[in-house]
Amino acid sequence: MKKAIIEFIGTFFFVLTIVITGNPIAIASMLMAWVYIGGSISGGHYNPAVSLAVAIRHKWNWMEFAKYMIAQILGAFAAMQMTLFLTGKSALHLFNIHSSFAQIFTMETFLTFVLAFVVLVVATTRSFKESKIFGLAIGFTIPALIGLGGPVSGGIFNPAIILGAVASIIISGGQLGINSMIVSYITAQLLGAFLAACAFKYFNLDQYINEHN
Repeated sequence: MKKAIIEFIGTFFFVLTIVITGNPIAIASMLMAWVYIGGSISGGHYNPAVSLAVAIRHKWNWMEFAKYMIAQILGAFAAMQMTLFLTGKSALHLFNIHSSFAQIFTMETFLTFVLAFVVLVVATTRSFKESKIFGLAIGFTIPALIGLGGPVSGGIFNPAIILGAVASIIISGGQLGINSMIVSYITAQLLGAFLAACAFKYFNLDQYINEHN
């Protein structure tokens, strides 16, 4: 239960910073804070795509992954609702993207692949994790990914943000539904996470085998 609670709280503050500020430095700083706060409790994922990559890497059972994902989506939804309360700003602004399905899909796959791969390397391997730089490495990746993906897909690379926003918009009486653009985000992000886990196993194969024997 503690893992799910910390994932909910961390995702809430992370997403709240995203939707209120839109500032890459503020977003990265908030994520770094919660990676260090929750790292020893839940791993500090705050992103279902990251949890998927870690689940594949550690051979989790799917029930464990589901707990993380539900907590993260609820945290994102709560952040969207809090944003509406505090600023009156709907999550609809996240979807003011005019790129095609293929453009969004490609960019979000790339972005999520990089983020998940960074997390796997610096937060799940003994040599990096013991150095305590994992939070900085993950945090400083965020502005680069937002800068790269912003003009094409908005640079989201987090299914919790998409699903939390959709739920918030629907509950608030908005018209956005599960359309092709939403599908392109979620499928791309999960694919990017899967590819990152595969790449990790390939490039770190000896270490991966040693840790699981």
